[in-house]
Amino acid sequence: MSRKSVFLLAATVVMLYFSIILFMLSPLHGAKSSYYINVNNYMNHFGYRQTPQVHWCKELKWRVPPSPKVTALVSYPGSGNTWLRYLLQQSTGIVTGSIYMDYGLKAHGFPAENMTDGSVLIVKTHGVPPLDSESYKFHSAVLLIRNPRDAILADYNRLYKGHIGTAPKYVFKKRSPNSKISDWAAHVYQQLRDWEGLHYKWLSQFPGAIHIVFYEVLVRETRKELNKILQFLNYTVSEEDMNCAMLNKEGIYRRKKKFQDFDPYTKDMYKGLDKIRQRILRLINVYQKKNNVTFVGLKGYL
Repeated sequence: MSRKSVFLLAATVVMLYFSIILFMLSPLHGAKSSYYINVNNYMNHFGYRQTPQVHWCKELKWRVPPSPKVTALVSYPGSGNTWLRYLLQQSTGIVTGSIYMDYGLKAHGFPAENMTDGSVLIVKTHGVPPLDSESYKFHSAVLLIRNPRDAILADYNRLYKGHIGTAPKYVFKKRSPNSKISDWAAHVYQQLRDWEGLHYKWLSQFPGAIHIVFYEVLVRETRKELNKILQFLNYTVSEEDMNCAMLNKEGIYRRKKKFQDFDPYTKDMYKGLDKIRQRILRLINVYQKKNNVTFVGLKGYL
């Protein structure tokens, strides 16, 4: 091999290496970002995209001393988990953790990715409650619930365009070879089961205290719901801190609706969505009565 060929090969390897690094730091918009490291996805993206800077009300810090109890922030993907973490960090100045390592979030406002101990305010998870005592030892949980219609669509957008991007319309018609239905339809029917299973297991199997937050209520009554969450976490913030959080509540972590006149769901899909919604609403009612707690009125929130 000639010197020129060796030089070109070395230059290509270096460029590929730095492209991967840059993409790992900017998947808020990138295609098919994941909650886990997926090298194949990074290989398909070679441009660095600037993300707007976050204005924090105060410098973020870890909890000192660490809390002896760890609270989970549970949600199905696409339910507003990142936005709620942002609100909590804005109002308290304490970092929030995650059982995952999302390099894009770590680079854009969430330095405690993959931290699961009491040094963080709360720990993000999209998984079922751990039954193994040696796993993540959650003592309590904030369960963030969003209408499955919107949550499933938001997560599909994330798969194609990252945390705050919107998938193009054509991907909803794509069909894998030898498949009788579109990839979107297959995704919906699988996620209907996953959405129900996640909420069912936390509400019926988790032994600790649970505070339920409906995403739709959080959007409409942000200050009130955020205060309830902080009370559940036994954390007090000043009126000044809360006012600052509300002035900056939008941040950069809420996906803007790109297609106002586009609905990818069919009538059969809506029937499935309604069935699982009703089953989970009934389970929440049972949980409230059993544990003598009251969240918000349930009708119309899912």
